[in-house]
Amino acid sequence: MRIPILLSFVLCPFLLPAQNAFEIKAKVDGLRDSDKVYLVYNVNDQQRTDSANVKNGSFSFKGAIQYPEAASLFLNKNPYVKKQEKGENIDYMRFYIEPVKMTFLASDSLKNTKISGSRVNADYTVLKSMLEPTNKKFSELNKEYYALPAEKQKDKTIFDSLVRREKAIVREMNLAYLDFAGKHPNSYISLISLQSIAAEADFSEQAGIALRNLSSSLKQTPLAKDISTLLEAPKNTQVGKAAMDFTQNTPDGKPVKLSDFKGQYVLLDFWASWCGPCREENPTVVAAFNKYRGKGFTVLGVSLDSPGQKEAWIKAIETDQLAWTQVSDLKGWNNGAAKMYGVRGIPANFLIDPAGKIIARNLRGETLEKELEKIFSGK
Repeated sequence: MRIPILLSFVLCPFLLPAQNAFEIKAKVDGLRDSDKVYLVYNVNDQQRTDSANVKNGSFSFKGAIQYPEAASLFLNKNPYVKKQEKGENIDYMRFYIEPVKMTFLASDSLKNTKISGSRVNADYTVLKSMLEPTNKKFSELNKEYYALPAEKQKDKTIFDSLVRREKAIVREMNLAYLDFAGKHPNSYISLISLQSIAAEADFSEQAGIALRNLSSSLKQTPLAKDISTLLEAPKNTQVGKAAMDFTQNTPDGKPVKLSDFKGQYVLLDFWASWCGPCREENPTVVAAFNKYRGKGFTVLGVSLDSPGQKEAWIKAIETDQLAWTQVSDLKGWNNGAAKMYGVRGIPANFLIDPAGKIIARNLRGETLEKELEKIFSGK
């Protein structure tokens, strides 16, 4: 099943250096003096890592950021540095750093930590409660899919039924995002909500209205500008439109343009090493590439891996035997091409003809093979 976007956000810049400082003071009674906690977050698309030793259940972090950032705390292991073993459980929590003093309290583990002193996290808690029903439905749908025997997972009738149900859940989730933004015009979490739906064709108009109704300070943020780009994506990526050109680098640093492949049929494929459904879809793309590569077909892979995940990206290319050109700016969900094409969930793809026009999108499983067979039959 499809993986929706991971939430990320930025806020207005603070004018004074002192206002850029953040401080975390935590007390988690279940931790031991031998424990170490790792803090991981991104600043300007670069991953930052800090660590703190636990003493009497307490630990703290200090730093400076221009904008609040999505962040994670990990107990005793940084999975971005040392890969998590199969079956290994790591105690962790995800939250938002903002330039304020925050207090973290829990009786047993990081995952049960409660945060005070942060409006961003308080608002995010409200949003999460609104999304809880749809998240539960997503979880149940995924369990149902992965519980099916392999042959039934590939059955078109069954798969199409699951996709229809998935789309209904996505619509329900998008309505919740829109509802939150409408009710909280002064909340930075409203920007996050609108970012999640701005590129959805059925919601872009409503998202644009909601954006205009936010406070003037929110509309001046970098994230608001990103949302404006996403709002244009549905009309710019319709079938029949010219594919927008972009340049990103291969793993060895070579710049590649989408337009370099003009004259061929190109599957513009958005994926990531950490995306399970993408990795499951890769064998289908590999089979299509091997079958039609000599007939004027190729693939351009765009990875939504994050800063610090370059090695994981390279390893996934090798493991999945992806023999076509791969590029990325290693900015995760802030990938420039992904924002340009309105990609807020992966896997996602666009089929582009030799003249550079989009002729199909989101071809998965048998639909990809059937579309290519229709194009190349008789060639």
